[in-house]
Amino acid sequence: MIISSEQLLFENRDYANPQARVQAMIKKKELVPLKRGLFETDTHAPGLVIANSLLGPSYLSFEYALSFYGMIPERVSTYTSAVFGRNKFIEYKNFFGVFTYRDIPEAAFPYFYKRELVGERPYLIATREKALCDQLSTLSPIRGINDFREYLFDGMRLDEDIFAELDFAKIRRIAPLYHRTNLNQLVRLLSKERE
Repeated sequence: MIISSEQLLFENRDYANPQARVQAMIKKKELVPLKRGLFETDTHAPGLVIANSLLGPSYLSFEYALSFYGMIPERVSTYTSAVFGRNKFIEYKNFFGVFTYRDIPEAAFPYFYKRELVGERPYLIATREKALCDQLSTLSPIRGINDFREYLFDGMRLDEDIFAELDFAKIRRIAPLYHRTNLNQLVRLLSKERE
């Protein structure tokens, strides 16, 4: 369970020195520091349930979600999440792993992510379509449609069978919200694939 330092101090208010009690709990591994003022009580908690708590609103996306869904062959150990309005790359490192946060346009943020559970613990993650759009929005523009297709399937090594199963209507709906060349190219490629 994730708990704040304020909650901990309140729960330990009957101790003569609540702060010392919290430090003792950390030493005994009853609490694991996540970032300043935030702790986890379970050393076996999966990192994906930690990601949304470190910085919010956020949802897992980019390389992490693409790997999670088997869309790319690489195993991704960094928990990459989408945020908006931060205007900078943010990173946290703790006992559970490395957590990074990247901006996407606010207009695109609220679409196509979902709440899932690991055991009884919730986390938010982009759909396959949204993860692909988020990832492409962070890359330098790829101009030619053939170069773009080559990048998707040879550079990113995107699984062509999974790509064919994507809900192209979702992509067409959100792609314009990013205002990025690569998302325009993706829509063009989808139209070409349907011909």
